[in-house]
Formats: sequence, C-alpha cells, structure tokens
Amino acid sequence: MRSARLPALLFFSFLSCFLSSHALASAVVSEGYARATFPMAKTGAVYFSLENPTQKTLRLSGVSTDSTLADDAQIHTTFLDGDVMRMREVKDGITLAPGESVAFAPGGYHVMLLGLTKGLEEGGMVTLTLVFDETDNVVVTLPIKKDEKKAHHHHH
Repeated sequence: MRSARLPALLFFSFLSCFLSSHALASAVVSEGYARATFPMAKTGAVYFSLENPTQKTLRLSGVSTDSTLADDAQIHTTFLDGDVMRMREVKDGITLAPGESVAFAPGGYHVMLLGLTKGLEEGGMVTLTLVFDETDNVVVTLPIKKDEKKAHHHHH
C-alpha cells in the first residue's frame, strides 16, 4: 500500500513544483481597472500595478487589445512640459528588474485605448494582452469602473 501512494505523491509534488514555477514565469498584474467614459468617447485609459516576481529582468514592450474594443492600445506616460501636462507613447517599453513593480496610474504610466468602438461603460470588462520580450505574454481582463478622482489629465 505504501508503494502505491509513492507514485501519486511524486506526481503531485512534481505538479506542485511545476505550477509554482510556471506561476512565476511572467509578470503579475493587480489592482487594475479601465476608467469608464462617456458613450461616444474615442479614447480610454487603463490602470494597474505590474510586478516582476521572477529572477530575471523583464521588458514590457507593448500592449494590444481586440479590434472589437479599440483600434489600438499603447503604453503612455504623462509629463510636465512647462506648466502643461502632456502625454506621449512609450515606444522603448518599460523594464522591470527582478522583484520590481511599476504603477500604471493617473498622472504617470497608463495604457491608452485609441479608437474605441464604443464608450467604456461602468460594470463592463476590457481585455488586454501585455507583450513581453523575455517571457510569455500576459492576458488580463479588468473591470471598467467609474473613477472617483477628479484630477485627471486630458486624453488625446
């Protein structure tokens, strides 16, 4: 009886190790949401925290979404130019060292959805694919929420 349990124990130990290492094979997204827009909006913003739990440096090189949501998705940053807040696309990507995290938040990094097919309605969901150079892409589905904060930058 003891020998019959050994193969099962070994299998589940192997499976546990495999799943643990696979779970840490790429970046982790948390606390994410897309900000609700008005019905005819052509742009939207998505925010989240991105963490690198791996032992290697990761580079987020891009983001995409299905064409039924928007024509394009881009990583953007916000910066102060004199007295004016401006945005620009981050074309070089974002590098995360092992254990590092970065916030995609109003006034900083964020994902811009360009050419929305319809406004982002509170209670809905958006799906993004985060594209990494060194590891598997990460697909996330995030809720659309009304943003209570009133101080936001203007989207293109």
